[in-house]
Amino acid sequence: MIVAKEKLAEAIGKALEEENKTKREFKQSVDMIVTFRDVDMKRGDIKLREVVSLPKPPSKERKVLVVPTFEQTEYTKKAEPNLLLPKDELQKLQGNKRAIKKIATQNDWFLIAPDSMALAGRILGPALGPRGKFPTPLPGAADVTEYVNRYKRSTLLKTKDQPHAQALIGLEDQKPDDLAENSLAVLSVIETKVSNALSKVGNIYIKTTMGKPIKVSTR
Repeated sequence: MIVAKEKLAEAIGKALEEENKTKREFKQSVDMIVTFRDVDMKRGDIKLREVVSLPKPPSKERKVLVVPTFEQTEYTKKAEPNLLLPKDELQKLQGNKRAIKKIATQNDWFLIAPDSMALAGRILGPALGPRGKFPTPLPGAADVTEYVNRYKRSTLLKTKDQPHAQALIGLEDQKPDDLAENSLAVLSVIETKVSNALSKVGNIYIKTTMGKPIKVSTR
């Protein structure tokens, strides 16, 4: 184990306590940042882009856009995504930069049926790329209800060109213990995907949207 749950909850509590001193007009996200040591990111020593299902779902669901097949449409409706976009409606967005930008901004996940992936990449791709978002293929089965629901409670763990990874672990109105449990889920993926993770993980920080990073004590 990289760090104990109690230590994570302690740091999360401190981060939330600091932000409670200042009233915000919006509900802040809580992120975990994990730094790495003795790695060369340019060489690709660590490359993460992993979907992590959070055991304690965010108090506000992640917003999911779905472009299903005709057979998947009714099942998709059951999952109540933020936006259900039939293939023909996706096609109509071609050239409408304002609408595409709005869609890219207002959704977190983009689940696309395989036969619409090329179209989605062409139409939505230019707006998704700069925002660090990307289309994700839907499975071929007709019943995609649980698949869509999983993404409503999932976060993205990713690295860029600096030696650290960052992921949303929830929102500021969640309990520190629940956010710590989500942190452990993220750290578990790092342990699985990064070889010799225990030796490569440096410091761990907890940060609210507007707050300062709080270092997690590993002692």
